[in-house]
Amino acid sequence: MHSGKRLPWVAAGILAALAIAVLVVRPWLDSVMTVKVTVTTDGAPSHVVLRISKLLTEHAKVSPVVAADLDLSRWAGKLIRVDIEGTVRRRWMRDAATGFVACEAELVRPQVTSPMEFVGWQQGPEIGMHIGPVGPQAFGLDPGGADRFVFATKGSLWHCIKTPESARLRLRLKPVFTSALEGALTPYVPSTGQDASSPVFPLSTPERPPDVFIYVIDALRADHLGCYGYPRGTSPAIDAFAADATVYENAYTPTTWTRPAVATMLTGLYASVHGAMHWSDGLAEWPVLLPEILTQAGYRTRCFVTNPNLSVPFGLDQGYDQFVYCNATADWVTTTVTSSLADEDPRRPVFMFLHTIEPHHPYVPSPESRRRFDRGVHGSWDGTAKWFERLNVLHPQVSKADLECMLDLYDAKVYQADQEVARFLAALKQAGRYDNSLVIVTADHGEAFAEHDTLIHAWDLNQETMRIPLLIHFPGGKYAGVRVRERASLIDFTPTVLSAAGVRPALPYRLPGRDLAAMALAPESGPSRRIYGEVARWDSNDVDLVAVIDEDGYKRVVDVSVLPRETAVKDTLGLWDTRADPQEKVNLAGKLPVRASYDEQLIARWLIEQRYWRGKSAVARAPQVDHDEAVGRHLKSLGYLGGALPQQDRSAQK
Repeated sequence: MHSGKRLPWVAAGILAALAIAVLVVRPWLDSVMTVKVTVTTDGAPSHVVLRISKLLTEHAKVSPVVAADLDLSRWAGKLIRVDIEGTVRRRWMRDAATGFVACEAELVRPQVTSPMEFVGWQQGPEIGMHIGPVGPQAFGLDPGGADRFVFATKGSLWHCIKTPESARLRLRLKPVFTSALEGALTPYVPSTGQDASSPVFPLSTPERPPDVFIYVIDALRADHLGCYGYPRGTSPAIDAFAADATVYENAYTPTTWTRPAVATMLTGLYASVHGAMHWSDGLAEWPVLLPEILTQAGYRTRCFVTNPNLSVPFGLDQGYDQFVYCNATADWVTTTVTSSLADEDPRRPVFMFLHTIEPHHPYVPSPESRRRFDRGVHGSWDGTAKWFERLNVLHPQVSKADLECMLDLYDAKVYQADQEVARFLAALKQAGRYDNSLVIVTADHGEAFAEHDTLIHAWDLNQETMRIPLLIHFPGGKYAGVRVRERASLIDFTPTVLSAAGVRPALPYRLPGRDLAAMALAPESGPSRRIYGEVARWDSNDVDLVAVIDEDGYKRVVDVSVLPRETAVKDTLGLWDTRADPQEKVNLAGKLPVRASYDEQLIARWLIEQRYWRGKSAVARAPQVDHDEAVGRHLKSLGYLGGALPQQDRSAQK
């Protein structure tokens, strides 16, 4: 009886004990959200502009939102990096993380408010993270929705901006508990203008469309031509042509080897979009090539090429009335063009794409040309294909004498290429095709001579391989003698040709290039256009190296390879001020970390946009190509397929 009477008291005691336990233990289960916001400029210490600490109850139905409004006027006109570091941890246990801090940020100016987007990029999930994320890796709380809150699971959210006058940073912050996250995290994809239509470029309306000739000289450096300041007399014909043409002083290739570069010329797309990036990639049928468009517009289209990377198996023959690849020197191209023009109907416009192999390595000029540029320093170098087979192009062990001899042989081959340009231009004039023609003389890429610890090309995105000559004779001699300072790119060829021909096709993608004729209207404008570059040598990667030259002339090159083997030389990576240091000798990445971050942010956004447009195509991956034995022998003689590849990486090409 007595024990029965005690039961209510026992139950009450247990309940009271539980209540006391909750009151005592629950604070130990609560979390604290802490946030620190810093602003950094190059050359000055970081400045903390906000600190927040807020007690949280993990099981609350609604996460609290903390708002902050920060004045940025003290940094007006400066490039700054804003870092937002947030943590959610147990109140009394510092190392017990319970979540993350999500952020929504806006840049507020008088009468203008714009979202601040945290942009990060990584290789595809089937590969995994690369050696270092480009930009902050942000995840969205509401992917595809109106909620713009994002959070980082590692490091800080950061964004670089050039601070406008009277600018303020408006923040909204809230905790994200790990226990509330369901499934895999979704990377945040910023709005990069992906759905914008192609820029509208002016179109001429000629009664008879002009003839179009694109003449590509393989591996020709701009700074080895007289019209670009070279003193050795390598280019008398091109220099004379420059007086009758428009010279683009700052022209670049977006990739540093032949196949993707030419595919870019003919599609107007970056390599990561058209897909012909890797050694085994061919060009799929989905991008529309210039000859296909011009054939429908009534042009007679012909192509004569001497580099095996452009042969039929690789898909660059699409749309031509005549396509011929021949393992031959530039004089074959000139002779073939001369014969072809003699058979053309003068009433019908012609499009010709021509690609000559000189001065591509190996460097074996004629004896006469060699004597012209021989300074008498030979070393162990003879320039032949056999010498290249023993060569490791990364970290080359070459003497100063070897380099001087290489440059002499290279210049001799440039001179031979120039002689064929003279014959080509004479053939156009003889056929009566020159005056009313768009004639583009250019290169697909440059050539390296150990400036950044590499030789030849395709292994870096430095000045010596990205910068190319670009000279254009416009119909009627318009803009003759003009020198354009603004930056140009091979992506500009398609819109330039379409504009001159008066053709505007309906394309299922956006053309990122500009009409080079329109740029000639303001030749004195300083270079301010952003230029992007990329190279992918290994099939295991989407891309290996990426570069940007920003609007202020700073150039950033980053390695995004996921392979364990080395694919980039240390000297080829960094940050350079191309205006003060055009040879890219002084790496400023450590001295200007905010500028380096800003350029990485540009790269991340650009990569996301390229991935978006590649995903819009019907072909997820470029077709893999098997070439015949003859093409293989020619590729090997030019240093491909094991010839001049780095010794440690040759297995990747088998």
